Amino acid sequence: MNGSIIEVRDLEHWFGEFKAVDGITFSVREGEIFSLLGPNGAGKSTTINVLTTLLPLQKGEVRVAGYDVAREAEAVRQSIGIVFQELTLDRDMTVREILEFHGRLYGMPREERRRRIGELLRLVELEGKRDTLTKHLSGGMKRRLEIARGLMTRPRILFLDEPTLGLDPQTRLRTWDYIEQVNREGTTIFLTTHYMDEADHLSDRISLIDRGRIVVTGSPLELKNALGEDM
Repeated sequence: MNGSIIEVRDLEHWFGEFKAVDGITFSVREGEIFSLLGPNGAGKSTTINVLTTLLPLQKGEVRVAGYDVAREAEAVRQSIGIVFQELTLDRDMTVREILEFHGRLYGMPREERRRRIGELLRLVELEGKRDTLTKHLSGGMKRRLEIARGLMTRPRILFLDEPTLGLDPQTRLRTWDYIEQVNREGTTIFLTTHYMDEADHLSDRISLIDRGRIVVTGSPLELKNALGEDM
């Protein structure tokens, strides 16, 4: 798996007697949009949580941005951005304050924070909302703000866990546009989704996961050819 920015080999994860991830192996190439596609309960969130060091590595080998998630967790965290499935914004902070706080948390110099906040607000089209409290934003605006926050530190990899869950169709399409723009600027995207149209539209490659096991991996076209009408 040389040249890969994410390498996963024989990953297993248990919750008590329940095996949520059952020996999966895959790799993600630098610069691509990679989707882990599967139904609810397939093991997607468990996998992404291990990759982002939110869950401990129980069995297998995982390297993210060249770092071992078990032995070099802090280096992994410094290399990635995350947009969680659930909204995690402070309702009583403004859009600008959310980004400012995140930049301070990672030790970004003040002038770099100011410049980066301006860039990101333009990217996600929230310039006019910079002084708005997040509790007054729409669901789509909150998701865009979370993407901006995930990009604040210029991560090599952006992890997106079900990024359009619960959004209306128009907002989903706009979110896809932002994801593609971020990828064009050089960030590798790792996406989990249970929407087949989302994986098909965005991904360079897809791993289909079900009951903790990867069924098939390939380009959207390769998966369609392999699975026929089921895709």
